[in-house]
Order: sequence, then C-alpha cells, then structure tokens
Amino acid sequence: MKKVLLGTSALCACALATPGVAQTMNEPIKLGFGGYMNTAYGDILSESGANGRGRRRDDINEDAVLSVKGSTKLDNGFTVGARIDFRVENSFSGPSNAGDLTTTLQDVIKKQYLYVRSDFGEIRLGDDDDARRQKAMGAPLAGQGMFGANTPDLLVLAIPGGLTNTTMKSTSTGKRVERILYFTPTIAGFSFAASYAPGGEKAGIGEIPSGVATPTNGVNGINNDISVSGSYSGKFGDFSLDGYAGGSSGHRVRVAQTGQNITGRDNPLAVAGGGVVGWGPIKFGGAYEYLYDRDVPVAGGTHQTRKTWDIGPEYIMGPFSVSLDWTRGIYYNREVNTSPKLDMISLSGAYQLGPGISIEAALDWAHYDSHVTGTAVNGTNYSGLGLITGVSLNF
Repeated sequence: MKKVLLGTSALCACALATPGVAQTMNEPIKLGFGGYMNTAYGDILSESGANGRGRRRDDINEDAVLSVKGSTKLDNGFTVGARIDFRVENSFSGPSNAGDLTTTLQDVIKKQYLYVRSDFGEIRLGDDDDARRQKAMGAPLAGQGMFGANTPDLLVLAIPGGLTNTTMKSTSTGKRVERILYFTPTIAGFSFAASYAPGGEKAGIGEIPSGVATPTNGVNGINNDISVSGSYSGKFGDFSLDGYAGGSSGHRVRVAQTGQNITGRDNPLAVAGGGVVGWGPIKFGGAYEYLYDRDVPVAGGTHQTRKTWDIGPEYIMGPFSVSLDWTRGIYYNREVNTSPKLDMISLSGAYQLGPGISIEAALDWAHYDSHVTGTAVNGTNYSGLGLITGVSLNF
C-alpha cells in the first residue's frame, strides 16, 4: 500500500509540473468600496466688519467621497489596479478641478487612475495629485484631521475671498489633473516620487493638445507641470521622524504681442518641505511653502507670491487627542501693489469611538489684514472666531 501511495504522489507531482495543467495566480480585478464622510455643525462666535451685521452665522458643512478600487497580482509579480473617487455631496466652492478658470462648479469625479506596482516601484496614470502633494505633510492634527489651520477640510469662518492658508497648493490649473506619476520603492526609510501633467484638465476623450480653446490652452492656463519630491519615515523605539521636501513648476499660457497664445510667461514655481517628530504620546511638526505666480497676475501684470508657514503640536492619550495648529500666509501682491497677511489658529480635540469613527471639535480663529484702506479686491480686513464640531467616518 505504501508503494501505491508513493506512486500516486509522484504522478500528481508530474501532472502539476506539466505546462498544460499548470496552476495560475492570475485573477480578474475585483472592485471594492471605501471612502469617508465628514459632517460638522459650526457657529461663528464673533466677526469684525460687515460680515457680522445681521447675517446668519451658523451652518452645516459636509465633505464626502465614495472610493471604488481594486487590484490583482499577476504571475509575473506585477500588481495592477485602479481607483475612482466620487464626490457625493453638492459643492459650489471652486474653481473647478476640471481646470476651467471661469466656473465654480466642482467636478463629480475627484480622482481616478490606474496603476502598476512591482519591486521597482509604482506607476500611476490618470487624475491625481502631483508628486509634491503626494508626499506633503504638516503639523499633526487631532483625530482624523477634520479641522485645522493648514488646508482645513471643514471651516465655518467667512474669510474674505474664501481664503485659507495651505502649504500644499498645486502649481497646475487644478489639483488632481491628468498626469503620470512614478513612486520608487522605500529603501531604509527613503522614497521618491516624480510626476508630469501635459495640461491642467481632467482626463477625457478626443482632447487636442493645440489649436483648440480648452481651459488650459486659453490665456493663463498652466501646462507641462513637473513635480518631484522625496520623503523619509523612521521609528527608533519611542522616537519617530517623518519629513519631506519637493518642488513643482509649469508653463503658463500668455498672450504675445502678435495676439497668439504662447507658453513660458509668468511660469508658476513651488518649493515646499515639512516634518513631524514624535516621542511617545507627543508629536510636533510643521511645514513651509514658497509659491510664485500660481494665480492670475493682478492688474498691471504684478506677480503674486505666497509664503506660508505651519507649525504645531499634538498630544495623544488613548482614544483622546488634542492639537494646536498655527499658520501664517503672506500673499504678496494679492491686492494691487499690497501684500495681505492671513493668520489662522485652530485648537482641535477628538475622541476615537472605534476604527475609522471619531467625534471632533475645534475652536478656530482667523485674522486677515488686507493692508488696504476701505474696500479691497478681496475684501476688507477681517477677524473671526468660530466653533465647529462633527463626526468623521472612514470606511
């Protein structure tokens, strides 16, 4: 009987080794769902100037995204996948990520790309953030980061022009536009990324690079956006260190004396970096961004420049966390020949109810100094204090 069993095992082994009946790991891509929903109620406790005269001060804000994503690993070791993020709330804050400089309607698809990943890194193709924004970080925020002073997800204060400080501003016409990205593998904590976007619009069908008045072929459109960045992440016992640095640049379309649109005038440039250090329950970090001529030049052709700082600590105690975030943005020539300044401070707290579920609140303060007497292009001076609280769900 033993000889029979051994003979049978040998036949099975030979059958598995035969090419005609070889087993395969290849499987079709199976899609799954994910995303997040942040909903908050806020009230402006006090405001200066015309904004505080008999107007409604409270509001309910929401930011929700549904993600459809999936991948498969092939026999050759490559992983192929895709991701599509849909906005699932009405929004009229703009300009549109589609690259249109005139409309204020948000696009329905926030991002969409396919990717190929292997031991040599990852390549993405589609609508996504540039390499510098992919690596960007700032001061740590309580909970899941609903509130803060650096690119806050939800904000109740009515700052003139809808302005908020950010160290993660994109140089392309929109944030997540069609581009190709490459991410290196992580080696000894270090990794790098690079990206290129031919235009500043979302991916589509039948687009022509030249000769058509698409949003980014028109005046002030930004094309040929290139971005590079590098980051480090390491943990040594109770001590942790994370940091990044990167730069981005593109070509702005301007009108020559002949009346033809050409590129290479008033080109935007951004250089940024930041880091976070941790020791036990305490984290401390910040970021800085220098941004040249991202926005359309003001009257007279004066160039705009932004310098933005972000700094603050976070303390974590079990499911509780609290953070204090301060940003300052100096907006050179945002007004005509003047340089307004915006300071924002956010004291945030959060309680983690469960995996991906948190209750968060923040006390936000902002002061905008236009440096202009009377009515200015982007509003008069402003000071505001607001309280906002809500629930963050990640699924």
